[in-house]
Amino acid sequence: MELTPVRWGIIGAGDIAERVMAPAMRAAPQSELVAVTRRDRAAAEAFAARHGARRAYDNIEALLRDPDVDAVYIATPVVRHCPDTLAAAAHGKHILCEKPLALTVAEGEQMRAACAAAGVQFMTCFYQRFNARHRQIRALLAARAIGQVTAARWNFSGRSADRPGAWRQDPAEAGGGCYMDNASHCVDLLRFLLGEIVAVSAFVDTLAACYAVEDTATSILQLASGAHAVITSYWSTGDPADERNSRLEIFGTEGAIISTPLHDKFSRGQLTVATSAGEQHFTYEASTHVALLAEFAAALAEQRPPAITVDDGLAALRTVQAVYESARTGATVRVGQAGSEAGRA
Repeated sequence: MELTPVRWGIIGAGDIAERVMAPAMRAAPQSELVAVTRRDRAAAEAFAARHGARRAYDNIEALLRDPDVDAVYIATPVVRHCPDTLAAAAHGKHILCEKPLALTVAEGEQMRAACAAAGVQFMTCFYQRFNARHRQIRALLAARAIGQVTAARWNFSGRSADRPGAWRQDPAEAGGGCYMDNASHCVDLLRFLLGEIVAVSAFVDTLAACYAVEDTATSILQLASGAHAVITSYWSTGDPADERNSRLEIFGTEGAIISTPLHDKFSRGQLTVATSAGEQHFTYEASTHVALLAEFAAALAEQRPPAITVDDGLAALRTVQAVYESARTGATVRVGQAGSEAGRA
């Protein structure tokens, strides 16, 4: 089926939109970049010129009133995800929102209600579900290539030194640090590959920085299947090697699956399946974001929810919230039974 291209507006034409999403919109046949907005009008116009957008705005309301915009990609700081989503829904625009979904589960639920009331689709931008390596892993697990899965380890780390004014290092704007930001990808990918998370125990600290969010987080998670998992996310480590600091490992009764780097936006890297029969190696190259945009366009054309819904964003946020509560209290926390605030105290 040939799809009519989705006409996009970008709210928050910053770094991630510059490097990844705007180029993907140009590359995806189902997408057309129509308009962008930044508070700095000159910067918005320069962005639009670089990426072929028709119009640039310096305020969100002007972009949302644009009749040529069908959907918006929200890439503002986390504190803006809820109000920007509510505004977009009120104008009848479909929404692709960056992760993490919101500062709190309560905000996320407000976003879900607003989109349902307005009849617009909402997709959470957990792009690593569209990594070709991760799709292959899902197929391998369905085929029981390594038997019964009993354990998993995810690491998504690097060095994030103090940067005065950086919104990701401000709890009021980001809601948390390395776990809220990087590990939320790991949480969603764990759910995508291995099923629901039911309980967590965690340590969360700031060890190498002076900012007010965590730079070192370690969590142990229990899955509904009974399997155990460990997710680590550090902004306090300087190891530059992706094969160590961006790594996914799944262990089963008959072997193991290892994939690295976890974070690559073009599916590049190495996937290894190790069993008693030997090792298999897989490599790929495909844009995660082009595939994500294709799914969004197909969902709109078929009038169905997209593959990653607001509920997926909420599920990840509930796990992050449980991690922070476990770190605060020293207790194992059942996911969904933590307090109302996702951010670290």
